[in-house]
Amino acid sequence: MKTFTIVGKSTLGQQTKARVANGTIKARTAVLARNGHTDIQFVELPEPMSKPEAIAFFEAQELMTPTFEDVSADILAREAELDQQMEDASVGLDIEVELEEDSELDFNNTASPIHY
Repeated sequence: MKTFTIVGKSTLGQQTKARVANGTIKARTAVLARNGHTDIQFVELPEPMSKPEAIAFFEAQELMTPTFEDVSADILAREAELDQQMEDASVGLDIEVELEEDSELDFNNTASPIHY
């Protein structure tokens, strides 16, 4: 039974196919790119596998890997939740901030605690 050490997929024209190979991801990617393939993705297998095992492994990896859209939506949801928590925590707080006039600040004075 033939075994492989890397697995992935690439698109040529309109057709996306699973790919298995031996060697390095860099070398295989270079060959496919040189031949016009796009959307090239490969992963190293944890151990040599047959073609069906390798493809099943790759598909499982794809299912477990979140997409950019999933991660972005999760981050936005967390930020909205934190914003709401901050808003809820600040209800009833009366905070007064007093700012100095720009003319009172000497940004060139090295003795000043505010030196830029």
